[in-house]
Parts: sequence; C-alpha cells; structure tokens
Amino acid sequence: MPQELAGELRVTAAQVGAWYDQFGDIYHQTLGESIHCGLWFPPDEPHPARVDLVSLSSEAQDRFTDYLIKTLDPHADQHVLDIGCGTGRSALRLSQQRGAKVTGVAISKVQIEHANRLAETHDLSDRLVFEHADAMHLPYEDESFDSAWAIESLCHMDRAKALREAYRVLRPGGDFLLLESVLTNPLTEAEATSLDTMLAANTPLWLPEFFELITRAGFETLELKDLSANLAMTMNVLELVCHDRREEFTRRFGAEFTELLMAGLPEARNITARKTRFFMLLLRKPPVPAN
Repeated sequence: MPQELAGELRVTAAQVGAWYDQFGDIYHQTLGESIHCGLWFPPDEPHPARVDLVSLSSEAQDRFTDYLIKTLDPHADQHVLDIGCGTGRSALRLSQQRGAKVTGVAISKVQIEHANRLAETHDLSDRLVFEHADAMHLPYEDESFDSAWAIESLCHMDRAKALREAYRVLRPGGDFLLLESVLTNPLTEAEATSLDTMLAANTPLWLPEFFELITRAGFETLELKDLSANLAMTMNVLELVCHDRREEFTRRFGAEFTELLMAGLPEARNITARKTRFFMLLLRKPPVPAN
C-alpha cells in the first residue's frame, strides 16, 4: 500500500469556505433546506407524487437525516460533534428528536451565522452551538464528544487529517457516522478539475484506500451501506432545478459562475453515476479494555 493515501488535495480549507460563503445558498435553492443527499427510496413506502422538485428534495433530505439519526442513535445526555455542519438543519433535527447537545463546525462563516440564527429561532441555543473552525484542526480537547458525524463533508478536507481529528476528540467507544463517495473508475484530469471547480471537492479515493485511512486513524468499522442510487437521484434533481432557475441564478451569482455550473453539471452527474459509489459508514473508536 503506498505511503501517501490522502489523494490529491485540490482545494484548501480557505477555498472551501470562500466557495460556500459565495455560492453555498445554491443548494438551498435547488435541493431544499439541508445540504446533503436525499433518501429518495425509503423502504416499504410508496413513492411520493409531487411536482415541486425543491420541496420533494427537502423532504428526501429530512428522511435521510432521520435515517442517519436512527443509525447513529445518540442519547439525550450525549454531546455530538457535527463535522461540516452546513447551515445547521441536520444538527437541529438531531437535537429536536433526541434531546442531545450538538456542536457543529464549518469552514464557511456565512453558514455558521445562518446555523446560529437557526438555533436561536428554535430557542435551542443551549443545546446547539455552531462554530467557525477547520475540521482538520479542531479546537477541542481530546475525548470531548460522545459521537460524531460528517455528512458528505470529508471530500472538502484532507481526509487523513480529518479522520485523525475525529478520532482524537471522540471518547473511547464513541461512534462516528460518515458519508463518502469512492472511486470505481479512474477520473480524467478534466473530471477531477470539474469536481474541485464546481463543488470545491477533492478527488474521491478508491475504497481500499479509504479503508486504509480509517484503519490508520484507529477506527473500527461497524456498518457499511451503499446509498449510491440516492446520490444519483439528488444529482439529477440538482441539474433539473438549476436549468429551471438559470436566469435567477445568473442575476444572483453572476453569469460566469452560472455558465460554469450549467456546463459542468452533466459531467458531475456522469461521474456520480458511472465512476463512483456513495457509502454510509458507521465507525467506532475502540473502548478502553476492561482490567
């Protein structure tokens, strides 16, 4: 196994923060309230029949968040770290459902301002705290959190550093839930450039490489689930709504960015469907052995 497994880091934390400060709201305008994939195909439920794609996507995101909450299963007396918390909706939903305290970190100051306003609006500032911080250099003491999640956020970081930091701040026996895309086919240079330009994201790793990073960080793997169909559907909706709102986005984000977005969406959708798989992983920091 090669010594350097973190992949080619094409974006810096500062670039990710600046991208989300300027353009992050485009996800709310196309996919709904949260900033992550939707659970479009919940088991044993009929497919919803709606024509408003943004509302449909927001509902799918909420279903996905509920599924993640159920999987992580935090308790009311626990403290959860949300790594790459975005505008705070997933953390809000977790705290509302379970009563847990949640601390969220993001590299975008605009997102953190939005998230703290959300906590204030719901009178939950005592349980929800959002801080501007770099997840590769977390400002917390060792073993500060009972559990953590990173919902589609590691792609914006040096994955090895972020995993080590998550391990450091978790208490022994603490669970770490993450969502990550991995390669199934190599990307061309143009495709890799498309990811970092459009999404401020680093190139995905191959699955064995990613598991090597997990092992090196010290985590045990409890669960692995393939949710690729849901991410593919999310990308389809993103492209459709962007085309519907092209004029609006041109006025708001500028012609240059909008043209770049429209040109890159088909390739991003193709990469998602044909060259990557999207996984949910539940990891655990091993408990301290009993004497």
